Amino acid sequence: MLQSSLVSEFLGPVSAGRRKSSFPRNRPLSPHCGKDDSPAGMKRRIEELLLLGEFNAAVGALLDPEQVCSVASSWLQEVVGWNVRSLTFDEGEAGRVQTYGVGDDGPVSEFCPGSGVGNGASAEGPADEKNVRRNNGNDIRTYCFSNGLGGLTVSRSRGDGSQYSDEFVAGIVDALARSLANAREYARLRILSMRDHLTGLYNRRVFEAMLEVEARKRTLSPFSLLLIDLDDFKGINDTFGHGAGDAVLVSVAKMLRLSFRKADVTARYGGEEFAVLLPEAALDSATRTAERFRRNLAAEPLGCDDGTIRPTVSVGIATVSDRTGLDVARMVEEADRALYRAKSGGKNRVCGTHLERQDV
Repeated sequence: MLQSSLVSEFLGPVSAGRRKSSFPRNRPLSPHCGKDDSPAGMKRRIEELLLLGEFNAAVGALLDPEQVCSVASSWLQEVVGWNVRSLTFDEGEAGRVQTYGVGDDGPVSEFCPGSGVGNGASAEGPADEKNVRRNNGNDIRTYCFSNGLGGLTVSRSRGDGSQYSDEFVAGIVDALARSLANAREYARLRILSMRDHLTGLYNRRVFEAMLEVEARKRTLSPFSLLLIDLDDFKGINDTFGHGAGDAVLVSVAKMLRLSFRKADVTARYGGEEFAVLLPEAALDSATRTAERFRRNLAAEPLGCDDGTIRPTVSVGIATVSDRTGLDVARMVEEADRALYRAKSGGKNRVCGTHLERQDV
């Protein structure tokens, strides 16, 4: 009730939606004058708290880092008059550094040496303003994220420098850093839900969805499906242990990445079985690629404490040229039959089949 009356007394009715700050843009205020209990000081604190609430509402629920950057940039420009020149953040486990903005102010690591995007000593804090440059009458300031994962560079008129308190600036920067961290974590978890935890390949659910998409494309280009099964994998587990079995699965995944194109989709299909989708690959091309993969894997023995493991694989291929009325389940079944022929024919080999129109 008290808060409501204060807001009404000092600010008047608060309308819904985005507001411009009511502070005069060019009238300097004194942010470092200590505690200010005057009506003007209380009005400014309330105004800043409301603006911080609006900013948190604008960016707090966003789950895409690029969207966080875009919305934050628009809000800061429209509401408080700051032009975002660059917004840099580390994508963590992905190992990439992303920069959003139009400025050419050098890497943020130059100004935030303790951030995850550079090297050096610890940054002094989110509202550290020692890194100030001048450009055409404007201050260009870099604020370091306190979590060490990036920073914000803004351009603002010199009159704006004393308009907002240090606490407000720190609140904006911390809210932005928090939103980017949350969005990045969401993206990480989304990727994990699509990947097999051991090999890092796509899981079966994602692979089957991609296979359906490929099958529905309106094109006359052929495509091929490979089903790959490790030979005698149970014997590897029984002889060398499940840890060695996991190492073999990881080595197969590594060889898959090395042997196939970036456009190809590789997945762990289940247990010791893998699958590969080869867009625009006829049967002869798919067979050559599968043979190369099979030979490369057999030529790479895997050492372990109890000896040397020489893993081999059998491969079944199904290729489709005419996708009209294609039943994906039928294609998977034919690839599985080809895999069975490879197994029954002595293992460590490749067998394939081309599905004609009447077969699909």
